[in-house]
Amino acid sequence: MLNFLRQALGIFPCPGCGAPSDKCNAFCRECREKMKLFDGIRCPGCGGELDGALAQCSKCLREELRPWRYAVSCFPYSGYGKLLVQRFKFGGFPELARPFGFIAAERLKEISEPMDMMTSVPLFFTRCWSRSYNQSALFASICARDLHVPFRQVMFRTRPTPHQAALPRKMRVKNLKGAFAVWPWIRLDGLNVWVLDDVFTTGSTLHEAAETLLDAGAAGVRVLTLARA
Repeated sequence: MLNFLRQALGIFPCPGCGAPSDKCNAFCRECREKMKLFDGIRCPGCGGELDGALAQCSKCLREELRPWRYAVSCFPYSGYGKLLVQRFKFGGFPELARPFGFIAAERLKEISEPMDMMTSVPLFFTRCWSRSYNQSALFASICARDLHVPFRQVMFRTRPTPHQAALPRKMRVKNLKGAFAVWPWIRLDGLNVWVLDDVFTTGSTLHEAAETLLDAGAAGVRVLTLARA
């Protein structure tokens, strides 16, 4: 009865704070403001803010050449945005996939990059079981549906890997080398594929995922993350 009244009155609880929101399963205005969504020109290497006069941000300039053609990120991995991502990723709140998926779709509607297919960074099956879900696959499927783009989980993890955040910078690339593969029945020839993940730190995970997709025949890879660390 309460949900019926809320829908009739156009009042929906915000998935972040519980305050009234003007859209079902969407963050309210106050939560969006606290997340500090990126706006304006962004770094094509990571999707974060440009912090200088060069074409890429200072963080991307310290990394090796990116294998993708374009990158989008939604908000900085700090403050309230970080809290919500951690709640989604580790706290057992899969329902946050829908508002995060809507935000990701909003970001992609602002650009004119080609989109033939969307996929997400896979988890090794034991880690997926321990969390009960793959957070990246959940919000990526919502984003794809909102944009009317096919979503397919085309990759799998070939082996378990330690958490990237727990490793020093030089070990992150070695940790992920050969960690992804495309399912043998998948055909990506000539497709422009977007690969989605939750947090962009150094980009090592997405680098390996993008190279895996390109080796499988993708014409081009672009990446989107919820947050830029």
